[in-house]
Amino acid sequence: MKLEEVAISGFRRYRETVRIPISQLTALIGRNDIGKSTALEALDAFFNGTIDIGDATVGGSGTATVTCVFSGLPEEIILDRGAITSFKAEHLLRADDKLEIRKSWDLSGTKPKAPTVAAFANAPTAEKAEGLLGKKQTDLKKLVKELGLEGNCDQTENPSMRAAIYEHCKGNGGLKLEEREVALAGTDDAKSIWAALERHLPSYALFKSDRVNSDQDKEVQDPMKLAIRRAMSDIEDELEGIAKRIETVAEETATRTLEQLRASYPELASTLTPRFRKPNWDGVFKLDLASDDDVPLNKRGSGVRRLVLMSFFQAEAGRKRTEREKAQGAATPIIYAVEEPETSQHPDNQRRIIEALIALADAGDQVILTTHVPALAGLVPVDSIRFVDTYAATGLPRVRSGTDDVLGEAAEALGVFPTAIRQGREDPNFPRVAVCVEGYTDESALRSLAKVLDTAGELPFGFDLSKIFWVSGGGSALHAWVERRYLDALNIPQIYIVDSDKTTAIGPVKEATLKLAETIRKQGSGQVVVLKKREIENYLHPAAIGRATNGIVDFAKVVADLDYCDMEAEFDNHVLKRIHNGDFKMFPVNHQQQSIPIRKNKAKEIICAFVMPMMSAPELRERSVTTGDEGGEVHEIIDVFALIANACNS
Repeated sequence: MKLEEVAISGFRRYRETVRIPISQLTALIGRNDIGKSTALEALDAFFNGTIDIGDATVGGSGTATVTCVFSGLPEEIILDRGAITSFKAEHLLRADDKLEIRKSWDLSGTKPKAPTVAAFANAPTAEKAEGLLGKKQTDLKKLVKELGLEGNCDQTENPSMRAAIYEHCKGNGGLKLEEREVALAGTDDAKSIWAALERHLPSYALFKSDRVNSDQDKEVQDPMKLAIRRAMSDIEDELEGIAKRIETVAEETATRTLEQLRASYPELASTLTPRFRKPNWDGVFKLDLASDDDVPLNKRGSGVRRLVLMSFFQAEAGRKRTEREKAQGAATPIIYAVEEPETSQHPDNQRRIIEALIALADAGDQVILTTHVPALAGLVPVDSIRFVDTYAATGLPRVRSGTDDVLGEAAEALGVFPTAIRQGREDPNFPRVAVCVEGYTDESALRSLAKVLDTAGELPFGFDLSKIFWVSGGGSALHAWVERRYLDALNIPQIYIVDSDKTTAIGPVKEATLKLAETIRKQGSGQVVVLKKREIENYLHPAAIGRATNGIVDFAKVVADLDYCDMEAEFDNHVLKRIHNGDFKMFPVNHQQQSIPIRKNKAKEIICAFVMPMMSAPELRERSVTTGDEGGEVHEIIDVFALIANACNS
């Protein structure tokens, strides 16, 4: 089940209804104290019931409402008495087949009252078909008998009786469907319906930036609780069986005890009834993290605790990918809401946290984050951005997404601007050419390859790294969108270098790449180079890997197709795994001489920043040879540098 939208009203600053579209990754960006965290906490109220009277809008009606819209619904659900049914069969969906649930709290007293819960659905209004979900089994049986439908349903199952009544009404004047509220909390039966329905909703985990330092830090403990919850969902049937066995034995004991009470103390026994309460499995199991030096984790710096959170995200993303690859079925969906992930972190770790969150979203769970830091906002994909600001006339919050104007306002509000724009044209270091690549490792590779040629005195005349304005980020991140938007204002040549992503020599270039190239050419805003090989890492010469591994790994022997292989995966398999096995050692550093961790998600960075500079100029020329668009042999990478040099000289 996927959260599609949340609507908030009467909750803190959100006096009037504000609707926020939610995607796989959603980034609420805006200035401080604008309402970003309020949106996360409104969702926490909806999913986890965390609300108090202080959450009511000042001067408002005293009623707070949070509405969530879901898609990706399960085909089968169990709502009452163990019988299988579906959202559609129970008329709980809107006309567009999405599930909309509204929760409202009366916050006008000294403490919140239990919320009213309703589905906004395309529901029957016909006399006999209206309000069936709120009817008890005895009432449904009476209605079935009244309509003469005893032979059309199983009277031990409520969904079967409701289905028979709905079918009868269809043939007798119709169901008269209208979009309206269907109560899910109020009568005892409606409460049980909501309790059952609630089990199908995603889990919601909110990680705040302002934590309480207790012996079990909530920010660290919540991921561990989620780990337990996820583990229990995998063995739910077994746990249910255990609970039933315990219930049977316990009730037998209670019955024997009552029989003895009736014999000895009849006046007391008449007031006692055995009642078994199912265990709250979440509270039964505990999982703690202990550091190697026995220093409690909550006594560590806040930055370290946040890195534990980041590691959890990365581990979850990896697990989800593995689950999906093995096609073992969908796990319980989780929505991770992270407030200001940049808190207490070095800029390098901030970037890694964003990468981890994006990977988690790519793996299937939903992620909602807030930030007001330009560097982080610039890393977020454009289609995930929700810009939070206020209406000038009323000062009330609004949330917008999607259009160029909105993205421009967001960029200006947060200061996400190109370095070159800040410099100004009068600066002697003003760039001469904009080189747009798909990611920071591509920029690193081009710097490394330029270093190889420069060392050999073979760089094309006029090539100057200091005159290049680099644009990276895959083309979909906010900063990349902003950079491109302002490139035309720089009035300098633009060169776009993109991977082909081909897996064979005759394989197709991906459609998105062709579309981007065609758009740029039509606009006349720059030149596009679509690399002939799969990715820029595929221009690496295997001899450089031999040097980096002290001659232990002969890459050309273990990798059949150097031009179109997944270089990241092959490097991990034949180099990084052998380092972890102790076959040899490697101490990779980047262009700033900072250490690069030896792990799979750093394989590209190690290749581009550390191994590529170990190539010789002849080896680079050898790997650069490809077949041109018009046939014949070309030295592709050399030609790219010549193109950049010509732009610098223009």
